[in-house]
Amino acid sequence: MATITPALTVVAGVPRITWTGVSTADTMVSWPLASGKKLHGAYQVSGTFGSATIKLQASLDNTTFFDMKDVNNTAISGTSAGYFEFATSAGYIKPASSGGTADNVDVVVILRS
Repeated sequence: MATITPALTVVAGVPRITWTGVSTADTMVSWPLASGKKLHGAYQVSGTFGSATIKLQASLDNTTFFDMKDVNNTAISGTSAGYFEFATSAGYIKPASSGGTADNVDVVVILRS
């Protein structure tokens, strides 16, 4: 069991947050969204799923997290590689993984105001 801390890179002026090597047994560290504005983002997940479900969650207090939905009101969740777009005013985001064995997934989020 590992603690997965997100890494920030900036590509063409756009923040890119990446959680690398996510698996069901890991603890994901949240990313603070301190812009004070509603943000638009894109979520991409890829890798070896091993039957895992990977979803994106949001919180206002960095304690209680809820599953996020995309712009079509569909849960941001999947058992295979996928891409979603979303809008949020949340204070924190993080991926969550459940139900997998031998899973190793990369989660990437980009944000725009």
